[in-house]
Amino acid sequence: MELPRKYCRFYFMTLRGCERAKCWFWHVPEEGDEKVCMDILRTYTSTKEPGLLKRAVQIFVKYYREVTPGVDFSSQVLNDLLISLLKNCLLWEVFKILNVTVRINALPAVDVLLKVFEHVASLNIRDAVPTLISTFRKLIDAGMLLQLEHFDCIIKFLHQLQVSSQEINTVLNIKSRYVFKELFYDYICLVPSSGSIFIHLLYFLVFWKQVCLYLPLAFLQHCKEKSDWTKLGALYVNARTGCEHFYDLQKLSLCIAEILTRDSETDRPGVPFCDFADAVMKNSQHNEADRIIIGRIGISVMYSYHKVLQWVKGRKVLDKLHELQIHFTVLKGLIGAEGSASRCQIVNKAAEIFLKTGSLDGAIWVLRESEWTTSEPLWPCDKVDILSRHNLLSTLVQKYLTKSLYREAFEVLQNLPGFQNNSDTVDVSQYSCLFNMLINACFESKNLGVSSSAVDFMLSKNMAIDFSLLRGLITALGRSSLWSKARTYYKSALSLGCYPPLQGNLHHKRLMIPSYLSEVEMLLAIEIFLVSNASDIRSPMGTSQSLQIILKRCEDQTAQSKSDYQVAVERLILAARLSDPKLFLKHMTMNVNMEEVYSLELTSALKWVQENMKWAGKVWLF
Repeated sequence: MELPRKYCRFYFMTLRGCERAKCWFWHVPEEGDEKVCMDILRTYTSTKEPGLLKRAVQIFVKYYREVTPGVDFSSQVLNDLLISLLKNCLLWEVFKILNVTVRINALPAVDVLLKVFEHVASLNIRDAVPTLISTFRKLIDAGMLLQLEHFDCIIKFLHQLQVSSQEINTVLNIKSRYVFKELFYDYICLVPSSGSIFIHLLYFLVFWKQVCLYLPLAFLQHCKEKSDWTKLGALYVNARTGCEHFYDLQKLSLCIAEILTRDSETDRPGVPFCDFADAVMKNSQHNEADRIIIGRIGISVMYSYHKVLQWVKGRKVLDKLHELQIHFTVLKGLIGAEGSASRCQIVNKAAEIFLKTGSLDGAIWVLRESEWTTSEPLWPCDKVDILSRHNLLSTLVQKYLTKSLYREAFEVLQNLPGFQNNSDTVDVSQYSCLFNMLINACFESKNLGVSSSAVDFMLSKNMAIDFSLLRGLITALGRSSLWSKARTYYKSALSLGCYPPLQGNLHHKRLMIPSYLSEVEMLLAIEIFLVSNASDIRSPMGTSQSLQIILKRCEDQTAQSKSDYQVAVERLILAARLSDPKLFLKHMTMNVNMEEVYSLELTSALKWVQENMKWAGKVWLF
């Protein structure tokens, strides 16, 4: 540094400083040499040497004890010096500097103040808290400009220090006074210097309205710091009655939603939203607007818990909405992504939370409540939402099948994306495997009702049915004497190609029955054979040629043993006996393919036609 001759070079330019008992040279810059003072402070700060940093504090304090900042004063030098002092853990020197800045009205940057709080909190210097808060109050009174988030940050650091509630309240009071002062200053600036009393009154009313809007927001923060969620609910009800415009209510609700969603960032027990909702409903006198706001806040809180996988807390939010009979599935959230989320996505999140907490009933309740909606003009959703719904419902089906709750599983399957809404543009043929899985599970449990309903649904949607399952259903229905249903499905199975084309006709009077058919399927094939030849059976001239039934072996001879074929013969005889009236078969011969050939006794065939042709003609003539 270049110093004027009157300054002590030992003091300013050596690490040890001046050791003279009485020095004739200056140890403090003279008034008017502010530029020299700033150069000295800048140099000492750059060295990062604790001894020189302390000397810089002495120079700053002594110089500005006598003079006020001039044109050469550098706020950057001041901020850099304070940061260097903090880095060297010279906290009390920082307080000395800050007290001087308050007196000379040359305040440091807000970021520097926040770093002071952060430094004290990170090192847990609780002894410094009283001095820190006192200095903070002085800085605010001197005119330091803060935003509300700066106050929140300071309060966060104080909580980290675990200071007393009294000290927290001190900062909250400073915050309230600060905001009120800012509002009043705006009012003074707005009021014209001249004007009627009416004009002044009008401006005052505008000012007072701003105050009334702010005060609830300030108290909201107070409730947050105290974790008093019941008081938060009561405060909302009181503040809501004073909100003349929707915008004010929306702003108030957004603040509450942000406070309640922050709970997802903590591990503390309990769910603040539940206490808040109870308090609102207790004091709101069943106001419908309050129910909507609670529902929308609840959605936002649910999303916040879902995001961090806090399933139990998310479940408590949903249970509370259900308890209060708030139909949240027709609402949207207030903040974040959920504010623009589709109805499909909101329902998906809620149902997933119920599933993660082991509640199938809760998941199905949410879906039913939403009427299984996916995409609507007012609630459009994207492909990701549709895929999530598909995966969700597939999981539900698996869980219901595990618990043998087949009717519930079928309800879920009927509401897969693509069935309820044509705009989903989903290929429903992909669901065939899930439906076939349900039908198979129903067979194993002998639940013909659900399996029949599932087959009806699949046929109506042109979905591919497993032929073995369809044949099994036809057989099970026949064995349960549900012949009407069995005939309907057999007719559908024929049209789908489940069975080989019937070879019985008026000219050949011969029916080829595959030996792998069950007795029920064989009887249904015989019924078609009888209806097709009904005219000849009734005619006296048609009795000259017998009606033949050939029990056809499987094309792959290795797949059917002699005993298997013999069992098939017994099934054919049983099929004739199951008929009402009974049919009688007469063994004729065995053809070159080693297949049994039977003739159908015409008297029994005629009796069957006479008694059944009225309904059979309607069923089998196609």
